[in-house]
Amino acid sequence: MHEARKIKTLGWRLAALALVGLLAAAPASAAIKCWKNKDGVRECGNAVPPEYAQQGSETKDAFGVTIGATGRAKTREELEAERAAAREKEAAVEADKRRAAQDRVLLDTFTSEDDIVLTRDGQIAHLESQIHLVQSHIEKLQKNLDQMIDRAGEVERRGEKPNEEMVKNIDNVRGQIEENHRFIDTKRKDQDEIRARFDADLNRFRELKGIKPATATTAATPAAE
Repeated sequence: MHEARKIKTLGWRLAALALVGLLAAAPASAAIKCWKNKDGVRECGNAVPPEYAQQGSETKDAFGVTIGATGRAKTREELEAERAAAREKEAAVEADKRRAAQDRVLLDTFTSEDDIVLTRDGQIAHLESQIHLVQSHIEKLQKNLDQMIDRAGEVERRGEKPNEEMVKNIDNVRGQIEENHRFIDTKRKDQDEIRARFDADLNRFRELKGIKPATATTAATPAAE
């Protein structure tokens, strides 16, 4: 170990002497490149060898003063990480722009919390009225279906088979009932989305206005039946 340190120290001294010699022999306007070799020993010359070109180097003038430096070339992983960070930063900037635009729309659309609540409840009530209409239609369809099934049962009790049209009508009404139930399910989901969206708008409005939630007034939301 002691011998290795002596060799390395000797290498540094030789490199320093070589640099002094190069600088002394070079014209006043000449520049010298300095780099480290594979053993970590500093070397200098007119140009950096190709095998060390990616490791970075220093440029010194005729007086030994550093006048420039180049860093080591970045690895592929480092370049990918930088590009990913740049993409994330760009996405964050775009998200901030979108949020600022949404905030402007929110403040331009509503002047108070009550405005938001009333608008929310109005939209929910509109969907609720559609649901009630469809539910009434389902009840009528169900009555028709029950009557059709009763008639088909009477035919079967007579030992006969319901004709094709009767069976087709029953299937058709059943399909209509199922379709109307799907419509109601969709409108219920729409109501939930409206509640979630307006709750978020209400919270954001309070943040922008500096209003504490405890001071908020809320109108009653129509109950789902």
